[in-house]
Amino acid sequence: MLCTDKTGTLTQDRVILERHVDITGHISGDVLNYAYLNSYYQTGLRNLLDRAVVDHSDLDAEQHCTLVDELPFDFQRRRMSVVVDYEGDHVLICKGAVEEIYTCCNHYQLGDEVYPLIDMIREDLFEEVERLNKDGYRVLGIAYREFPRTRSTYTVADESQLILLGYIAFVDPPKESAGQAIELLRQAGVQVKVVTGDNGLVTRKVCRDVGLEPNRIITGAELAALSPAELTRSVLDVDVFVKVTPAQKEQIVRTLRGAGRVVGFMGDGVNDAPALKAADVGISVDSAVDIAKEAADIVLLEKSLLVLEEGIVEGRKVFANIIKYIRMGASSNFGNMFSVVGASYILPFLPMLPVQVLTNNLLYDFSQTGIPTDNVDEELILKPLKWNISSVKLFMVFIGPVSSIFDYATFALMWFFFHCSAFIDPATGAQQKEALASLFQTGWFVESLLTQTLIVHIIRTRKVPFFQSRASLHLTLTTLTIMAIGAWLPYSPFAEGLGMVPLPPIYWAWIAAFLGSYSVLTHFIKTWFFKRYGGE
Repeated sequence: MLCTDKTGTLTQDRVILERHVDITGHISGDVLNYAYLNSYYQTGLRNLLDRAVVDHSDLDAEQHCTLVDELPFDFQRRRMSVVVDYEGDHVLICKGAVEEIYTCCNHYQLGDEVYPLIDMIREDLFEEVERLNKDGYRVLGIAYREFPRTRSTYTVADESQLILLGYIAFVDPPKESAGQAIELLRQAGVQVKVVTGDNGLVTRKVCRDVGLEPNRIITGAELAALSPAELTRSVLDVDVFVKVTPAQKEQIVRTLRGAGRVVGFMGDGVNDAPALKAADVGISVDSAVDIAKEAADIVLLEKSLLVLEEGIVEGRKVFANIIKYIRMGASSNFGNMFSVVGASYILPFLPMLPVQVLTNNLLYDFSQTGIPTDNVDEELILKPLKWNISSVKLFMVFIGPVSSIFDYATFALMWFFFHCSAFIDPATGAQQKEALASLFQTGWFVESLLTQTLIVHIIRTRKVPFFQSRASLHLTLTTLTIMAIGAWLPYSPFAEGLGMVPLPPIYWAWIAAFLGSYSVLTHFIKTWFFKRYGGE
């Protein structure tokens, strides 16, 4: 599951102040002026909305006002206030979420007149806000209260008996890529949940614009009223959470993890830091505040869900190729163990010289360097992959001994068909015995290298290799190169130093038959294994 904020992820992160209106929806210069004073004189970290207000118009506020005091924003009040010395009075200007501003107001202003804000009027006024929200605007309320100049300090208690002046409305257009990214994430088995401090109407509009139809929207206040069991059920079922606090963002992430989900959280603000730390994967961006970047596991250079989708797919490819390598290495080494132990017991000489074992391992390891670049079957990246050591063990047990079958077949071929059994004949001289042992060792070296290198192409896919699924060019070239080197070594200038001798031409016909039989048998056992055990 990916939990993400709305602003900058689903939207363009390009907030524009579109409207500044009084309570009836008419353009108001006073609303713009007071909003500007609030955003300009606050000393805290300016968010996107504050920057949009300040950038909207230069009113030269600093030439006419001085800052007296400030009541910073917090997620419980969901508003912030500044007190400025303006036109001979101390004016407390409050800006914040409309619902929270309403709770502080007992009057409203229309033109130059101030009227009592009774409940019936309050409900009518909110219709204008809802209309703006449904059109995709994020709306903040602007209210004020005048105090005598004798006051020098102010508290949150002074945010009461305010006069509602009007609203400022912002637009942050949805990203064109967001809808595509959400659909790709859905196809990849990633469920996207939107966790935002914004209100439900705006969030619903943005979600619909990007193709994320919310089945239900739950607010932070509703979350706080739920029992632990109801909270878990709601967090799993609901895709959109609005007006949540930083602590609730963290609670949502921890609840999802407690329910067994693997959770990523994407955020860039101070309020996202707790959730970033709580997630399995905390994701931030290079433009985020320092505390968010420090809390994140991954810092992106571009704030986009498409980047995440590409990263998830690439990660699954890397993981799939890692599993390939482990399965290949484990099954190959497991089979070689049986072959070496058995050959050492029944043969009167070493089945392979130490220098040949080292050369074999070196060449085989080089052939595996193409695995990180290998193609991955599409069905393996359509859903999350899991590490399953039991599956690797079973795969090793079933596939590993198959190679031993053909190793022992090669032993029999060299012992009986190529008459290496003459080694135990008392009449055989020492020089001839050395030649017979070298022939045997060379024959097994080549067969062992060719089979375990070729088998990479069988194990790398659940499909029919070469026909239904093809390896990457790099892996194909490395395996073909190593197989060619293995076949060339007995005839090369290095043969004597490696204790090898040239192999008779008929040997290659036998090896070709072994390779074909080995590939077919391994493929059928592999296919049966994945049908029987799944193999995740």
